[in-house]
Amino acid sequence: MNKRWYEMSPDVCLLIGKVEMALGNDRIKYAGQILLELKKAGYNFEPHKFDAKLKEYSMKRWYDYNKTVFYAFECLKDADRTVQGYVARNVHEYIMKEKQPQQVTQAPLLTL
Repeated sequence: MNKRWYEMSPDVCLLIGKVEMALGNDRIKYAGQILLELKKAGYNFEPHKFDAKLKEYSMKRWYDYNKTVFYAFECLKDADRTVQGYVARNVHEYIMKEKQPQQVTQAPLLTL
């Protein structure tokens, strides 16, 4: 059975699932984080590399409907597996930190 590109790595598969389950604005934020981590990892961006794919594709997949998410996933797919794993782990860590409840500090209660 053939696996999808993101199923080759448990880290990448987990990240794709997290992004898929996120709300629209969060998806875009996470896609931006994927692009940022790719840049940190030294990925060579070629801005027009996926233009033809974007124009020709019939937008069937859930991530095709937003250009930022589409571009982030295509770049991640294009990166070598080591970079994919590095990016997936870092973005997953970012998502988990973001989802942790913020600690609220309270001023001491005044006693009368």
